[in-house]
Amino acid sequence: MNMNTTGYTGNARIQAQLQGPLTHAYLISSEKAAERQALADLMARALVCDAPDVERPCNVCMACDKASRGIHPDIIYRAPAEGKAEIPVATVREMVQDAPTLPNEAERKVYIVEEADGLNPNAQNAFLKLLEEPPSFVTFLLLAENPLALLPTVRSRCVHLGLAPEIYEAPVVDGEVQALVDGFLAAVAKGGVDMLPFCIGLEKVERQTLLAFVPACYAALVAALGREAADRSALLEAAALFDSLRTDLQFNVGTGHISGKILATLI
Repeated sequence: MNMNTTGYTGNARIQAQLQGPLTHAYLISSEKAAERQALADLMARALVCDAPDVERPCNVCMACDKASRGIHPDIIYRAPAEGKAEIPVATVREMVQDAPTLPNEAERKVYIVEEADGLNPNAQNAFLKLLEEPPSFVTFLLLAENPLALLPTVRSRCVHLGLAPEIYEAPVVDGEVQALVDGFLAAVAKGGVDMLPFCIGLEKVERQTLLAFVPACYAALVAALGREAADRSALLEAAALFDSLRTDLQFNVGTGHISGKILATLI
């Protein structure tokens, strides 16, 4: 399906990802709820649009009109209850039971899960099998401010559409820091014991270099997740690790702590 992105102001990378066949699950992340919702609304209209042989959404058919007014029966919204921060496991179990039911009008049924980073761990675990083996006519759109709040096993089952370019652009760094970032990415790509010499070398860097390396490497990892990647699970694990390392640095930890945590987590 060719996506009609007329009027959508998202960046070119996202628009390119929307061309061609759509898959069964997407994770849409942005710091702004309105950005997340705008993309989800566009994708939902495209998935229920019934116009033949044209880019979808056509924005003129009855299905598009219903979708734009929020009354299409095959676009189903789930979110935390009013005043609550979490989405409980009961909500996911309802989706699990409802998902096999055929769509009412459209070819597909679309579940839009708002504030998906509010899914508690039990709810996320209950979601895994459905995300891995959904009915052929179902698409899930998970909207999140912080995608790393979701379990790696959930994220790995979704195509990630990140809408905040600044998240994916590494800060300006000097040659030494960039060499460390490149060395780490190479070690992650190889995996296993190849991480050992990198971590040994990291213990020798000065703290100021470490303070620049951790956020730069985190940004580079999240940027890599926005592109096609051979091993997304390894990148997701490393990104989650470096997100935690940014917090660790606030407690004045040294290079030994950082290199040891990297080694213990990734080897």
